[in-house]
Amino acid sequence: MNLKQREIRMVHANHVRNRALYESQRLREVLVEILELTRHPHRRNVLGEIAFLARNALVDATPPDPDFVPGDEWDRH
Repeated sequence: MNLKQREIRMVHANHVRNRALYESQRLREVLVEILELTRHPHRRNVLGEIAFLARNALVDATPPDPDFVPGDEWDRH
């Protein structure tokens, strides 16, 4: 393996690691929300809300890009 291939693999591995950390944080937040919902079981449609949160937690999400500059800030540069 040459240096360029190694660099590409390292960048890819870092990307995969960052994505996994982001996903695990999202899942923890959803579990906390579900726990809060279970503390109020007499509310209407609690099971539906829990199912909705669980389904959406399983959908893959793209982590925010740290280099992204919103349009209004882009215009100021």
